Amino acid sequence: MNRYKLLLVTLVLVGIISCQKETTTIPGVDQQMAEDRKSRISDIHYSLRFTIPEDKASSINALIEISFSFSGNGDVQLDFKEEQDHLIETSVNDQVIAATIENEHIVIPSDKLVEGENTVSIDFIAGDLSLNRNEEYLYTLLVPARARTVFPVFDQPDMKATYTLELIIPEEWEAVANGPVDTDKIESGKRIINYKETKPISTYLFAFAAGKFKKWADEATGMTMYYRETDSIKVARNAPEIFQLHQSSLEWLEEYTGILYPFQKFDFALIPTFQYGGMEHPGAIFYRERSLMLDDSASVNQKLRRASLIAHETAHMWFGDLVTMKWFDDVWLKEVFANFMAAKMVNPNFPEVNHDLRFLLAHYPRAYGVDRTDGSHPIQQPLPNLEDAGSVYGAIIYQKAPIVMRNLETYLGEDQFRSGIKDYLNKYSLGNATWDNLIEIMAGLTEQDLNQWNNDWVKRGQMPVLTSSLIENRITTTLENGENNRVWPQNITYRIIGQGVDLTFPSNTGDLSKGVIIDHDVNKAIPNPDGLMYGYHQLNNDQKQFMLSSMGGLEDPVERASYWLMLWESFLNNNLSTDEMMLALKDHVVKEKNPLILSYISGILQSLYWHYYTQDERVNISPELEDEIFSRVMNEADISLKRTLFNLYQSIVLSTGGVDNLKLIWNKELKAFDLPLSDRDYEGMAYELALRLPDESETIMNTQIKRLNNPDSKDRMKFIQPALSPNPSDRDAFYESLKDPDNRSIEPWVNQALSFLHHPMRVDHSLKYIYPSLEMIEEIQQTGDIFFPKGWLDNTLGGHSSSEAVSEVRKFINENPNLPDHLKNKILQSADLLFRVSLKG
Repeated sequence: MNRYKLLLVTLVLVGIISCQKETTTIPGVDQQMAEDRKSRISDIHYSLRFTIPEDKASSINALIEISFSFSGNGDVQLDFKEEQDHLIETSVNDQVIAATIENEHIVIPSDKLVEGENTVSIDFIAGDLSLNRNEEYLYTLLVPARARTVFPVFDQPDMKATYTLELIIPEEWEAVANGPVDTDKIESGKRIINYKETKPISTYLFAFAAGKFKKWADEATGMTMYYRETDSIKVARNAPEIFQLHQSSLEWLEEYTGILYPFQKFDFALIPTFQYGGMEHPGAIFYRERSLMLDDSASVNQKLRRASLIAHETAHMWFGDLVTMKWFDDVWLKEVFANFMAAKMVNPNFPEVNHDLRFLLAHYPRAYGVDRTDGSHPIQQPLPNLEDAGSVYGAIIYQKAPIVMRNLETYLGEDQFRSGIKDYLNKYSLGNATWDNLIEIMAGLTEQDLNQWNNDWVKRGQMPVLTSSLIENRITTTLENGENNRVWPQNITYRIIGQGVDLTFPSNTGDLSKGVIIDHDVNKAIPNPDGLMYGYHQLNNDQKQFMLSSMGGLEDPVERASYWLMLWESFLNNNLSTDEMMLALKDHVVKEKNPLILSYISGILQSLYWHYYTQDERVNISPELEDEIFSRVMNEADISLKRTLFNLYQSIVLSTGGVDNLKLIWNKELKAFDLPLSDRDYEGMAYELALRLPDESETIMNTQIKRLNNPDSKDRMKFIQPALSPNPSDRDAFYESLKDPDNRSIEPWVNQALSFLHHPMRVDHSLKYIYPSLEMIEEIQQTGDIFFPKGWLDNTLGGHSSSEAVSEVRKFINENPNLPDHLKNKILQSADLLFRVSLKG
């Protein structure tokens, strides 16, 4: 009997010790911890107060009260990525506790919590990392899991919460946040704004901006725009169109989904230093100001990009905000719908534009730009920790995924697809869902087998590689990389030359080799005239020569664009020579009348010119190339085409006469030049001239800075100026300064400066920056926003084409075998053109 008593006591003691065991904390937001936390906590509300001083160097004192329902099981971890001295006082259910920050978490002991309703109150100093503090304004940017860098929070997308907010700001400042204003008063020289409770939203969507903003309240739409642009004429010219584009997007989405706009208000802020195009905070969308405030002579492409950006962010109100992905491995789920729906929404506003062409050129080139590389990855990617969530963003989810979604719409039929979308939005409204939840709904609406489609297009990476042959009366398409029963279901179309007909057949089985019978008198079959197929089609010689010789006579712009895409992919895969490609581009860039195609072929001409020719070769070919382009610039009547051509001209100009022309235009001394130019245009010319005229660089830059009226533009030019210095020691000092995260805080400026440091005309000196820049990439990911690592890599490697640069990249990869795969993939993506140039040589 005593033996049993001893055993019982031992078991009790073991149980007590195990219950008292410290909670294990892991930096970031670990998926296992997040799933456990979600299972025990619900009904979350955050009440926040920030006291924001005018001096950006001063601390921001803050208070948060978190109420939630608790199941009564285990400790609770709050996420807070800051130092211990930012934590002032913590109380749980009105009892002060000695809280500490361990591995970016505050552990709330279970014995301080009760089953049911709990309240945690924390006095703290707000973290600065994601507050984007400038001299005259600040703004939050908390995607993907950066709310925890500002305040203590359950920072995961499936723990939605309601928010109330109080901002105490300088008296003359304006502010915007998710919720509508409740009270707004002035006390003791401070402005105190209280915002009403929001609807449930994920932590990455919480937002506010405050500072010296102007605002425009539009009575017709009920929207308010906050901005800093100082040119009142420019604002007045753009504002009506900006409001109209938002309103038409809202109306389209309400009609398509059958769901009225789901949040309390719709405002937006235009911020000069915003890191990327836009961010979809409900009630307070943030945009980069230059993306919406266009110049008077904006091209069709620029206007389309603005409309698409507005449509994209507005679509997020339904796709991402109303229904949010459960975890960031499905972040593409919100982005694909935003881009896919945006492509549909812009159509009514641009009836003169061929929107099939627009979709092709807006998505396929950038998707191929990643999918052709050794750094390609599936659309859906594993993500064990939200610390690395920024790495899943990129062209695969923004450009390839909409192509795949259009493929699914075709596969199911437009009506069935739309019905499934409505069911999905209604079922998961104000909640969270996964891609598999959506596929389950879609599968219930069709007899098609979606498993093969889902596995080939979403769960696995890369793109199909196809070849075709025409022997007698049979056309045969072969999938060259169809291993493991992979078929990439999609329709493939061939234009049968000689008959003027198209032949379309589905590649939804693994056996394409049987071929399709066609009439025996056909002599050529040209793939993908409709631009719908996704993948690399290896062209045979007949197909290449047909495309090269007949391009100018093709009336269908989609067909022309599709052939340009295939020719460029053929060139990159060593199936077309450099001179053949340049000859074709040179011939057509001075003839093409479609602004979208002209913009695309101008871009690949620049890439070819700067990467595949040596400096001596460029000097040799540039005079004739410049003359032909400049002649068309001067004679072109269409403003949109003229602008695209002028941008091409100034980007490639090298000859003495060409540079002199550019300087005359910059000095407003070429009277015959009639393209309307803005401050932004003159700023761009100043950069190009500073590169080409080193002895005049400082004078040119200082003159342009003095010309500018906008203080934000002046600050940008002053930041970039050292990167353009003719003095190598100045450039070295500037590069060294970027090793301090504080000097990288305005990421668009850093990216632009890097592009000049590594310009092809400066690569002999900047070669030495490559290896240390790659060494910084993990820190860049930790301190920068989601697109900054890729931007850092693109602008570091994008100007180089030497074997020495290849060696630097290969050396870094070989010497860092433990580099996380997602960062290695980013490097391989950014270095792909560099690698291909070395193979071409």
